[in-house]
Amino acid sequence: FFFFVLWFFGVPARRSEGKGGEEVPMTARPSRTATALLSAVMALASARSTCARSAAVCAAAAFAPRSAPGRRRAQTSGAASSSTSLRAYASKAEKAAIAKEPVMGGELDWEKFDYSDSPKLDKRFNDEANLSAMGTVDLDEWSKTEAEEDKAERRRLDDLNEAYRALDPDVVSRATDILRPFVGDDRYERIDSVLRQRTKRTKFLFENPSNPSNVWACLRTIDSFGVQNVDLVVDSGMYKGKMAVQQKRGMRTAMGSAKWLSLRNHPSTEEAVRAIKAEGYKIYASDLNPNSQDVREVDWDVGPVCVVMGNEERGISDEMREMADVTFTLPMVGFAESFNLSVATSITLAHMSAKSKDGRGALRPGDLDPHELACLRLKGLLGSLPKRKLGPILLKQEGIVLPEIFRLL
Repeated sequence: FFFFVLWFFGVPARRSEGKGGEEVPMTARPSRTATALLSAVMALASARSTCARSAAVCAAAAFAPRSAPGRRRAQTSGAASSSTSLRAYASKAEKAAIAKEPVMGGELDWEKFDYSDSPKLDKRFNDEANLSAMGTVDLDEWSKTEAEEDKAERRRLDDLNEAYRALDPDVVSRATDILRPFVGDDRYERIDSVLRQRTKRTKFLFENPSNPSNVWACLRTIDSFGVQNVDLVVDSGMYKGKMAVQQKRGMRTAMGSAKWLSLRNHPSTEEAVRAIKAEGYKIYASDLNPNSQDVREVDWDVGPVCVVMGNEERGISDEMREMADVTFTLPMVGFAESFNLSVATSITLAHMSAKSKDGRGALRPGDLDPHELACLRLKGLLGSLPKRKLGPILLKQEGIVLPEIFRLL
Protein backbone atom coordinates (compact mmCIF):
# COMPACT_ATOMS: atom_id res chain seq x y z
CA PHE A 1 0.00 0.00 0.00
CA PHE A 2 2.85 2.33 0.91
CA PHE A 3 4.57 1.91 -2.45
CA PHE A 4 1.26 2.15 -4.33
CA VAL A 5 0.52 5.53 -2.76
CA LEU A 6 4.02 6.68 -3.54
CA TRP A 7 3.67 5.56 -7.15
CA PHE A 8 0.15 6.97 -7.55
CA PHE A 9 1.13 10.46 -6.47
CA GLY A 10 4.72 10.39 -7.61
CA VAL A 11 4.25 9.35 -11.24
CA PRO A 12 1.93 12.21 -12.25
CA ALA A 13 4.31 14.59 -10.54
CA ARG A 14 7.23 13.50 -12.65
CA ARG A 15 6.25 15.96 -15.37
CA SER A 16 4.61 19.38 -15.15
CA GLU A 17 3.75 22.06 -17.64
CA GLY A 18 6.34 24.70 -18.33
CA LYS A 19 6.08 27.90 -20.34
CA GLY A 20 4.11 27.45 -23.52
CA GLY A 21 2.52 24.25 -22.20
CA GLU A 22 5.57 22.03 -22.81
CA GLU A 23 6.31 19.23 -20.35
CA VAL A 24 9.18 19.85 -17.96
CA PRO A 25 10.88 16.74 -16.48
CA MET A 26 10.70 16.33 -12.73
CA THR A 27 14.49 16.26 -12.61
CA ALA A 28 14.44 19.92 -13.56
CA ARG A 29 11.53 21.08 -11.37
CA PRO A 30 10.18 18.63 -8.76
CA SER A 31 6.52 19.18 -7.93
CA ARG A 32 5.23 20.04 -4.48
CA THR A 33 3.44 16.69 -4.32
CA ALA A 34 6.62 14.73 -4.95
CA THR A 35 8.59 16.89 -2.52
CA ALA A 36 5.95 16.48 0.18
CA LEU A 37 5.87 12.73 -0.33
CA LEU A 38 9.65 12.55 -0.14
CA SER A 39 9.60 14.52 3.10
CA ALA A 40 7.07 12.06 4.51
CA VAL A 41 9.27 9.20 3.41
CA MET A 42 12.32 10.63 5.15
CA ALA A 43 10.25 11.34 8.26
CA LEU A 44 9.30 7.69 8.34
CA ALA A 45 12.98 6.85 8.01
CA SER A 46 13.61 8.51 11.35
CA ALA A 47 10.87 6.51 13.08
CA ARG A 48 11.84 3.75 15.49
CA SER A 49 9.89 1.17 13.53
CA THR A 50 12.42 -0.89 11.56
CA CYS A 51 9.81 -1.87 8.97
CA ALA A 52 8.72 1.72 8.34
CA ARG A 53 12.29 2.96 8.19
CA SER A 54 13.40 0.21 5.81
CA ALA A 55 10.53 0.93 3.45
CA ALA A 56 11.32 4.63 3.64
CA VAL A 57 14.98 4.15 2.80
CA CYS A 58 14.09 2.03 -0.24
CA ALA A 59 11.54 4.54 -1.39
CA ALA A 60 13.93 7.44 -0.95
CA ALA A 61 16.53 5.67 -3.05
CA ALA A 62 14.06 4.73 -5.77
CA PHE A 63 11.93 7.89 -6.07
CA ALA A 64 14.09 10.75 -4.77
CA PRO A 65 14.22 13.63 -7.29
CA ARG A 66 17.58 14.89 -8.52
CA SER A 67 18.45 18.53 -7.97
CA ALA A 68 18.04 20.90 -10.88
CA PRO A 69 21.18 21.77 -12.87
CA GLY A 70 23.08 24.60 -11.28
CA ARG A 71 21.22 24.37 -7.99
CA ARG A 72 23.55 24.19 -5.00
CA ARG A 73 23.29 21.01 -2.95
CA ALA A 74 23.54 21.10 0.80
CA GLN A 75 26.84 19.59 1.93
CA THR A 76 26.29 17.23 4.84
CA SER A 77 28.45 14.67 6.58
CA GLY A 78 28.18 11.99 9.24
CA ALA A 79 25.93 9.00 9.75
CA ALA A 80 22.93 11.09 10.74
CA SER A 81 22.79 12.71 7.29
CA SER A 82 23.26 9.53 5.25
CA SER A 83 19.64 9.44 4.10
CA THR A 84 19.92 13.03 2.84
CA SER A 85 23.24 12.38 1.14
CA LEU A 86 21.80 9.31 -0.58
CA ARG A 87 19.03 11.49 -2.01
CA ALA A 88 21.46 14.20 -3.08
CA TYR A 89 24.48 12.28 -4.33
CA ALA A 90 23.48 8.79 -5.43
CA SER A 91 23.85 8.47 -9.16
CA LYS A 92 20.89 7.78 -11.39
CA ALA A 93 22.28 4.30 -12.10
CA GLU A 94 22.64 3.57 -8.38
CA LYS A 95 19.08 4.65 -7.64
CA ALA A 96 17.79 2.57 -10.53
CA ALA A 97 19.76 -0.46 -9.31
CA ILE A 98 18.29 -0.15 -5.82
CA ALA A 99 14.77 0.35 -7.17
CA LYS A 100 14.95 -2.77 -9.34
CA GLU A 101 16.56 -4.99 -6.73
CA PRO A 102 14.17 -7.29 -4.82
CA VAL A 103 13.77 -6.69 -1.12
CA MET A 104 16.23 -8.81 0.87
CA GLY A 105 14.91 -11.83 2.69
CA GLY A 106 12.95 -13.79 0.11
CA GLU A 107 11.60 -17.24 0.76
CA LEU A 108 14.66 -18.48 2.68
CA ASP A 109 14.11 -16.28 5.72
CA TRP A 110 16.70 -17.20 8.36
CA GLU A 111 14.72 -15.88 11.32
CA LYS A 112 11.22 -16.99 10.27
CA PHE A 113 11.50 -20.16 8.20
CA ASP A 114 8.66 -22.62 7.60
CA TYR A 115 9.79 -26.18 6.88
CA SER A 116 8.57 -27.87 3.74
CA ASP A 117 6.21 -30.86 3.66
CA SER A 118 8.51 -32.35 1.00
CA PRO A 119 12.09 -31.52 2.08
CA LYS A 120 13.90 -33.38 -0.71
CA LEU A 121 11.95 -31.48 -3.37
CA ASP A 122 11.75 -28.14 -1.56
CA LYS A 123 11.58 -25.56 -4.36
CA ARG A 124 13.29 -22.99 -2.16
CA PHE A 125 16.47 -25.03 -2.59
CA ASN A 126 15.75 -26.68 -5.97
CA ASP A 127 13.76 -24.62 -8.44
CA GLU A 128 11.08 -26.33 -10.49
CA ALA A 129 12.72 -25.54 -13.82
CA ASN A 130 15.88 -27.41 -12.85
CA LEU A 131 13.91 -30.33 -11.48
CA SER A 132 11.89 -30.72 -14.66
CA ALA A 133 15.00 -30.45 -16.85
CA MET A 134 16.85 -33.22 -15.06
CA GLY A 135 15.62 -35.86 -17.50
CA THR A 136 17.16 -34.09 -20.50
CA VAL A 137 20.68 -33.30 -19.28
CA ASP A 138 23.84 -35.33 -19.81
CA LEU A 139 24.83 -36.47 -16.32
CA ASP A 140 28.58 -36.61 -16.97
CA GLU A 141 28.70 -33.09 -18.37
CA TRP A 142 26.41 -31.78 -15.65
CA SER A 143 28.57 -33.40 -12.95
CA LYS A 144 31.68 -31.73 -14.38
CA THR A 145 29.94 -28.36 -14.44
CA GLU A 146 28.73 -28.87 -10.90
CA ALA A 147 32.24 -29.74 -9.72
CA GLU A 148 33.44 -26.39 -11.08
CA GLU A 149 30.53 -24.66 -9.30
CA ASP A 150 31.59 -26.32 -6.06
CA LYS A 151 35.12 -25.00 -6.51
CA ALA A 152 33.77 -21.52 -7.20
CA GLU A 153 31.64 -21.64 -4.04
CA ARG A 154 34.68 -22.67 -1.97
CA ARG A 155 36.66 -19.74 -3.38
CA ARG A 156 33.78 -17.35 -2.72
CA LEU A 157 33.52 -18.37 0.94
CA ASP A 158 37.29 -18.20 1.40
CA ASP A 159 37.46 -14.77 -0.26
CA LEU A 160 34.59 -13.46 1.85
CA ASN A 161 36.11 -14.69 5.12
CA GLU A 162 39.48 -13.23 4.18
CA ALA A 163 37.90 -9.91 3.15
CA TYR A 164 36.39 -9.50 6.61
CA ARG A 165 39.62 -10.40 8.39
CA ALA A 166 41.53 -7.89 6.24
CA LEU A 167 39.25 -4.92 7.01
CA ASP A 168 40.89 -2.14 8.97
CA PRO A 169 39.33 -1.85 12.48
CA ASP A 170 38.83 1.91 12.01
CA VAL A 171 36.98 1.30 8.73
CA VAL A 172 34.77 -1.29 10.43
CA SER A 173 33.95 1.17 13.22
CA ARG A 174 33.15 4.04 10.84
CA ALA A 175 31.04 1.82 8.57
CA THR A 176 29.07 0.55 11.56
CA ASP A 177 28.32 4.11 12.71
CA ILE A 178 27.14 5.07 9.22
CA LEU A 179 24.81 2.11 8.75
CA ARG A 180 23.40 1.95 12.29
CA PRO A 181 20.69 4.66 11.77
CA PHE A 182 19.30 2.73 8.80
CA VAL A 183 18.47 -0.38 10.82
CA GLY A 184 17.30 1.28 14.03
CA ASP A 185 18.21 0.89 17.67
CA ASP A 186 16.12 -2.21 18.31
CA ARG A 187 17.62 -4.15 15.43
CA TYR A 188 21.15 -3.00 16.22
CA GLU A 189 20.82 -3.99 19.87
CA ARG A 190 19.52 -7.42 18.90
CA ILE A 191 22.43 -7.98 16.49
CA ASP A 192 24.94 -6.87 19.11
CA SER A 193 23.34 -8.95 21.88
CA VAL A 194 23.28 -12.14 19.78
CA LEU A 195 26.84 -11.78 18.54
CA ARG A 196 28.19 -11.15 22.04
CA GLN A 197 26.93 -14.61 23.00
CA ARG A 198 28.71 -16.37 20.13
CA THR A 199 31.41 -18.97 20.73
CA LYS A 200 34.28 -20.24 18.61
CA ARG A 201 35.36 -22.95 21.05
CA THR A 202 33.08 -25.39 19.23
CA LYS A 203 32.50 -25.73 15.50
CA PHE A 204 30.57 -28.23 13.38
CA LEU A 205 31.61 -30.15 10.28
CA PHE A 206 29.09 -31.86 7.98
CA GLU A 207 30.59 -34.57 5.78
CA ASN A 208 28.92 -34.82 2.37
CA PRO A 209 25.30 -34.29 3.48
CA SER A 210 22.66 -35.01 0.84
CA ASN A 211 19.54 -33.10 1.88
CA PRO A 212 19.65 -29.27 1.74
CA SER A 213 16.60 -28.94 3.98
CA ASN A 214 18.40 -30.98 6.64
CA VAL A 215 21.50 -28.83 6.31
CA TRP A 216 19.42 -25.66 6.55
CA ALA A 217 17.68 -26.93 9.71
CA CYS A 218 21.06 -27.87 11.23
CA LEU A 219 22.53 -24.45 10.50
CA ARG A 220 19.59 -22.69 12.16
CA THR A 221 19.89 -24.94 15.22
CA ILE A 222 23.63 -24.30 15.46
CA ASP A 223 22.95 -20.57 15.27
CA SER A 224 20.42 -20.89 18.11
CA PHE A 225 23.05 -22.43 20.41
CA GLY A 226 25.54 -19.64 19.69
CA VAL A 227 28.07 -21.58 17.60
CA GLN A 228 29.59 -19.28 14.99
CA ASN A 229 31.71 -21.50 12.71
CA VAL A 230 30.48 -24.31 10.46
CA ASP A 231 32.50 -26.29 7.92
CA LEU A 232 31.23 -28.61 5.19
CA VAL A 233 32.89 -31.32 3.14
CA VAL A 234 31.36 -31.35 -0.32
CA ASP A 235 33.27 -33.94 -2.32
CA SER A 236 31.75 -33.61 -5.80
CA GLY A 237 32.61 -37.22 -6.69
CA MET A 238 30.48 -38.56 -3.81
CA TYR A 239 27.23 -37.33 -5.35
CA LYS A 240 26.04 -39.91 -7.88
CA GLY A 241 22.88 -39.58 -9.95
CA LYS A 242 20.87 -36.58 -11.10
CA MET A 243 18.82 -36.23 -7.93
CA ALA A 244 21.94 -36.32 -5.74
CA VAL A 245 23.65 -33.67 -7.87
CA GLN A 246 20.51 -31.54 -7.81
CA GLN A 247 20.31 -31.74 -4.03
CA LYS A 248 23.96 -30.75 -3.78
CA ARG A 249 23.05 -27.63 -5.77
CA GLY A 250 20.41 -26.94 -3.14
CA MET A 251 23.04 -27.09 -0.42
CA ARG A 252 24.87 -24.20 -2.02
CA THR A 253 21.62 -22.25 -1.74
CA ALA A 254 21.28 -23.21 1.93
CA MET A 255 24.86 -22.20 2.71
CA GLY A 256 24.56 -18.96 0.79
CA SER A 257 21.50 -17.98 2.80
CA ALA A 258 23.04 -18.69 6.22
CA LYS A 259 24.19 -15.11 6.56
CA TRP A 260 24.70 -15.13 10.35
CA LEU A 261 27.28 -17.93 10.39
CA SER A 262 30.91 -18.13 9.28
CA LEU A 263 31.03 -20.94 6.72
CA ARG A 264 33.87 -22.81 5.05
CA ASN A 265 33.72 -25.50 2.38
CA HIS A 266 36.30 -28.27 1.86
CA PRO A 267 36.77 -30.52 -1.20
CA SER A 268 37.65 -33.66 0.77
CA THR A 269 37.52 -35.20 4.24
CA GLU A 270 41.30 -35.36 4.51
CA GLU A 271 41.76 -31.67 3.71
CA ALA A 272 38.97 -30.67 6.10
CA VAL A 273 40.34 -32.64 9.06
CA ARG A 274 43.90 -31.49 8.42
CA ALA A 275 42.85 -27.81 8.31
CA ILE A 276 40.62 -28.06 11.38
CA LYS A 277 43.20 -29.89 13.48
CA ALA A 278 45.78 -27.28 12.49
CA GLU A 279 43.51 -24.70 14.15
CA GLY A 280 43.72 -26.61 17.42
CA TYR A 281 40.39 -28.48 17.33
CA LYS A 282 39.88 -32.10 18.31
CA ILE A 283 37.58 -34.12 16.04
CA TYR A 284 34.51 -35.61 17.77
CA ALA A 285 32.48 -37.59 15.23
CA SER A 286 28.95 -38.91 15.64
CA ASP A 287 29.07 -42.59 14.70
CA LEU A 288 26.96 -45.70 15.32
CA ASN A 289 29.90 -48.08 15.59
CA PRO A 290 29.93 -50.24 18.78
CA ASN A 291 33.17 -48.67 20.02
CA SER A 292 31.70 -45.17 20.17
CA GLN A 293 31.20 -43.47 23.52
CA ASP A 294 27.76 -42.66 24.87
CA VAL A 295 27.23 -38.93 24.26
CA ARG A 296 26.38 -38.57 27.96
CA GLU A 297 29.87 -39.75 28.88
CA VAL A 298 31.86 -37.59 26.46
CA ASP A 299 34.30 -35.10 27.98
CA TRP A 300 33.49 -31.83 26.21
CA ASP A 301 35.96 -29.80 28.26
CA VAL A 302 39.22 -31.06 26.74
CA GLY A 303 39.69 -28.01 24.51
CA PRO A 304 38.29 -26.67 21.23
CA VAL A 305 36.08 -29.33 19.65
CA CYS A 306 34.82 -29.86 16.11
CA VAL A 307 31.68 -32.02 16.04
CA VAL A 308 31.33 -34.08 12.85
CA MET A 309 27.98 -35.20 11.46
CA GLY A 310 27.98 -37.66 8.56
CA ASN A 311 25.77 -38.30 5.58
CA GLU A 312 22.08 -38.96 6.33
CA GLU A 313 22.23 -42.50 4.90
CA ARG A 314 25.88 -43.60 5.09
CA GLY A 315 27.01 -41.79 8.24
CA ILE A 316 30.64 -40.72 8.49
CA SER A 317 33.22 -42.18 6.11
CA ASP A 318 35.83 -44.76 7.08
CA GLU A 319 38.43 -42.06 6.52
CA MET A 320 36.73 -39.77 9.02
CA ARG A 321 36.36 -42.62 11.51
CA GLU A 322 40.11 -43.28 11.39
CA MET A 323 41.06 -39.60 11.72
CA ALA A 324 38.64 -38.73 14.53
CA ASP A 325 39.95 -38.26 18.06
CA VAL A 326 36.67 -39.46 19.57
CA THR A 327 33.53 -41.07 18.16
CA PHE A 328 30.28 -40.87 20.08
CA THR A 329 26.76 -42.20 19.68
CA LEU A 330 23.29 -41.02 20.67
CA PRO A 331 21.54 -43.80 22.61
CA MET A 332 18.26 -45.08 21.16
CA VAL A 333 15.79 -47.60 22.66
CA GLY A 334 13.13 -47.69 19.94
CA PHE A 335 12.79 -49.49 16.60
CA ALA A 336 14.21 -46.60 14.57
CA GLU A 337 17.83 -47.18 13.60
CA SER A 338 19.01 -43.59 13.59
CA PHE A 339 17.99 -40.00 14.18
CA ASN A 340 17.38 -37.49 11.42
CA LEU A 341 20.47 -35.35 10.82
CA SER A 342 18.93 -32.17 12.18
CA VAL A 343 17.53 -34.04 15.20
CA ALA A 344 20.93 -35.61 15.93
CA THR A 345 22.53 -32.17 15.73
CA SER A 346 19.97 -30.75 18.15
CA ILE A 347 20.41 -33.59 20.66
CA THR A 348 24.18 -33.27 20.55
CA LEU A 349 24.04 -29.53 21.13
CA ALA A 350 21.59 -30.02 24.01
CA HIS A 351 24.05 -32.38 25.74
CA MET A 352 26.92 -29.97 25.10
CA SER A 353 24.89 -27.06 26.46
CA ALA A 354 23.92 -28.97 29.61
CA LYS A 355 27.62 -29.48 30.42
CA SER A 356 28.63 -25.90 29.63
CA LYS A 357 28.42 -23.89 32.84
CA ASP A 358 30.58 -21.46 34.78
CA GLY A 359 33.15 -21.07 32.01
CA ARG A 360 33.51 -24.79 31.42
CA GLY A 361 32.33 -27.06 28.63
CA ALA A 362 32.17 -26.82 24.87
CA LEU A 363 29.89 -23.78 24.59
CA ARG A 364 31.49 -20.66 26.04
CA PRO A 365 29.56 -17.55 25.02
CA GLY A 366 31.51 -14.38 24.34
CA ASP A 367 34.89 -15.77 23.32
CA LEU A 368 35.13 -14.13 19.88
CA ASP A 369 38.03 -11.70 19.54
CA PRO A 370 37.06 -7.99 19.31
CA HIS A 371 37.88 -7.56 15.61
CA GLU A 372 35.93 -10.64 14.58
CA LEU A 373 32.98 -9.45 16.67
CA ALA A 374 33.10 -5.99 15.06
CA CYS A 375 33.27 -7.49 11.56
CA LEU A 376 30.31 -9.78 12.24
CA ARG A 377 28.36 -6.80 13.58
CA LEU A 378 29.05 -4.90 10.34
CA LYS A 379 28.05 -7.97 8.34
CA GLY A 380 24.81 -8.09 10.32
CA LEU A 381 24.05 -4.45 9.56
CA LEU A 382 24.68 -4.94 5.85
CA GLY A 383 22.40 -7.98 5.89
CA SER A 384 19.65 -6.12 7.75
CA LEU A 385 19.25 -3.36 5.18
CA PRO A 386 16.16 -3.73 2.97
CA LYS A 387 18.22 -4.04 -0.23
CA ARG A 388 21.64 -5.54 -0.79
CA LYS A 389 23.11 -2.66 -2.81
CA LEU A 390 22.03 0.03 -0.38
CA GLY A 391 24.84 -0.52 2.15
CA PRO A 392 27.80 -0.12 -0.23
CA ILE A 393 26.20 3.01 -1.74
CA LEU A 394 25.67 4.62 1.67
CA LEU A 395 29.25 3.84 2.68
CA LYS A 396 30.67 5.05 -0.62
CA GLN A 397 29.08 8.45 -0.05
CA GLU A 398 31.09 8.71 3.17
CA GLY A 399 34.35 7.70 1.48
CA ILE A 400 34.30 3.99 2.38
CA VAL A 401 34.56 1.56 -0.52
CA LEU A 402 34.13 -2.08 0.48
CA PRO A 403 35.73 -4.88 -1.55
CA GLU A 404 33.60 -6.16 -4.42
CA ILE A 405 32.93 -9.45 -2.60
CA PHE A 406 30.70 -7.58 -0.13
CA ARG A 407 28.22 -6.81 -2.92
CA LEU A 408 27.53 -10.56 -3.10
CA LEU A 409 26.36 -10.84 0.52
